[in-house]
Amino acid sequence: MIPKDFTSLPAWRRAEIERIALARQVGAFLSDTGKPAEEREVVVGIAMKLAEDLAVEVRQALAFELRRAPELPFALAEKIARDVEEVASPFLEHTPVFTAEQLARFARELGEHVRVAIAKRSHVPEVVAIAIAEAGGERSVTFLLRNQGAEIAGASAIIIERFRHSRRMMDLLARRPDFPATLFAQIIEHVSEAAREELVLRYGVPEQVADDTTRFAKAANLARWAVSASYAALNDFIRQKESLGAFTERLLIDVTRAGGLRLFVAAMVHKTGLDLEVVDRITRLGSQAHLERLIKRAGIRGFAVGQLVHAVEKGREREAEIAPEDGDPPHSG
Repeated sequence: MIPKDFTSLPAWRRAEIERIALARQVGAFLSDTGKPAEEREVVVGIAMKLAEDLAVEVRQALAFELRRAPELPFALAEKIARDVEEVASPFLEHTPVFTAEQLARFARELGEHVRVAIAKRSHVPEVVAIAIAEAGGERSVTFLLRNQGAEIAGASAIIIERFRHSRRMMDLLARRPDFPATLFAQIIEHVSEAAREELVLRYGVPEQVADDTTRFAKAANLARWAVSASYAALNDFIRQKESLGAFTERLLIDVTRAGGLRLFVAAMVHKTGLDLEVVDRITRLGSQAHLERLIKRAGIRGFAVGQLVHAVEKGREREAEIAPEDGDPPHSG
């Protein structure tokens, strides 16, 4: 809209307002597919110039008018898509001119504002959702998870791997109707109790199975952390859990079986007072009889002794297979 005091404005501002008005006219013209091809070609040339205008408001006006145009030359559409956020985002959120593969490329190559805009589209094909899941930050992936028009199934495993420490995001993913049942075991540990109940009901999983799945997933996470954790950190973890009454024989058995031999070693040193190197050698090379004597010296009795011996044997196989996980120990319940 041209202000009443238009003539009193500086010349540069009057020129800018005129280009904004032209951009709107050009956008409206190109959005009409009924225009003759010769005329469209001329106006496309004008649009390309406007898309390079130094004034953001001019480029913004053009992009806004073109956001629903059914056909546009790729060069023009791409120039708008690669512009600054206030120009590109409204266009990318609505334009129908890009293929799914082109949108996926933009999601990988460009900034977070581009991924947010694409994640808000009325329909996000699976290939695009995967690209956002791989390259996006928490903001864009959250918009993706909230979008019921997004095809999430193929991106779910990636989202769990990258954002499993965000319970809010895991809840959003778990509550989606297209969440794959095959990923139940991977997500169950990371969701809230309410989301867990929904998953159990949706997939008809018995409570005991869900409980065991959660327990084993937590043990696997602890084992991955233990592979690279220092013995000082492991000892601190054991003492903290003991102070809460949470360092149970069941936890030690589960983590050891999952490959967390270093946690077993730290626990035996803590409970027996034996030298670290001695305990480590028995754990890794000792016979069943040596292991039983070590475990009993730690004050463990009954069936748990045999279970821990078996867990150490399994843990020897698993330790080399699991990837180290840096940082603080995962939540273990």
